[in-house]
Amino acid sequence: MRRIICIGDLCADLIVPYGEARRNISAIRSGELKSQSVELRSGGTVGNASVVLGKLGSEPIFITDLCDDGLGRFLRSEMERHGVDMSYAPVGERGAMVCIAVLDEQGDRTMFSWLPPGAGYPTFSESSFSEDLFSMDAVLFTGGMTLSNDVPSMDAVYSFIKRTKQETDSVFVFDLNARIESYGLDEARRHYYDLYIELADVVLGSGLEEFGPIAGGTDLRDCALRLSAGWGADRLPSGRRLVIARDGAGPVLIAGAGSCVDSPDDEAVMTVPVEPVRVISTVGAGDAFDAAFMHAMNRGVDVQGCVAFANRIAGHVISHEGQLEVGEDITLSSAQIQR
Repeated sequence: MRRIICIGDLCADLIVPYGEARRNISAIRSGELKSQSVELRSGGTVGNASVVLGKLGSEPIFITDLCDDGLGRFLRSEMERHGVDMSYAPVGERGAMVCIAVLDEQGDRTMFSWLPPGAGYPTFSESSFSEDLFSMDAVLFTGGMTLSNDVPSMDAVYSFIKRTKQETDSVFVFDLNARIESYGLDEARRHYYDLYIELADVVLGSGLEEFGPIAGGTDLRDCALRLSAGWGADRLPSGRRLVIARDGAGPVLIAGAGSCVDSPDDEAVMTVPVEPVRVISTVGAGDAFDAAFMHAMNRGVDVQGCVAFANRIAGHVISHEGQLEVGEDITLSSAQIQR
C-alpha cells in the first residue's frame, strides 16, 4: 500500500451547540434538567480527514503550517493521539486560526473563521516539503481550503504534487471544497483550481453549489461528467478522471475513469445510495467521507465499494456524539478487497 500524505489546513474548532441549547431550555421549562457546553477540538478540512484516516489505521502523514503556540501544541498532540504522523509538519511562528461551528437544531453547521492576534491562514512554501517525501509512492490528498488566495502558497503545494507525481507512482486525490462564501473565486484562485484538477486522478466534492462554479455545469451530473472528461489523466485505466460527487442525503454520483463497468457509454454515471441516519452533527461529514474513500481505495477496493464504505463511515460520524467518531465496525470485508 502507498503512504497517504495529506497537505492542508489544521485549526482549532470551537463547537457551539446552539440548537441543543434551545432544546435544553425548553426541557428545563418543563422541569427536566439538561445542560450543554462549548467544545474545543482539532479541526480543518484536511486535519479532519487526517484524524479519520488515523482512526481507520492508515497512519497518514500530515503536512500543515503548524504553529508553536498553546493552541498549536494542543492541535499537534490531538493529531498524534489519533495516529497521525506529524513529523513532516514544519513549525512556524504564526498563531493558530480558530473556526467557530454553530450547530442548529438539525445538526447542520454554520462556520465562522476567527484569526486571533498573531494568527493566520495556513501557508506553504518550498521548504514545507522534506526531500524525503519525493521518493514515496503515495496517495496525495489536499482540498480547496489550500487554495487560500495566497499565490506563492498555492504554487508551492501544486509544485510538490506535480513533482511527486512525475518522480513516483503516486495518485492525487483533490476535494474541491470551494468555500466560495469565505474565499471567493478570483482569477488567481480559479487558475489554480484548473491546475490542481488537471493533476488530479480523483476529484471529490459536494453539491451543485460547489461543483457549479468550478465545472460550469447545469446540474450535479453534468458537472461530474465535465470534470471527469475535461482534462486528460493518462494514469487512469480509461484515460478519464474519476469524479465522486456527494449530494447530501441523495445518492453519490460516480463519473469517469472506467467507473461505469456495466454501462460503457461515456455519458453513463453510476450512483451509490446513502443510508438515512438521524443527524446529530454534520461537522466533518465530507472530511470523513474523503478519508474513508482513500482508506478503501488504498486497499484495492473497487469504486462502488470505496463509496459505500465512505458513506457508512460518514453516516456514522454525523449520527454519533464525539469527535469524528468512526465506530468499532470499521473493517472492510474480504469480498471488497481486490488485492
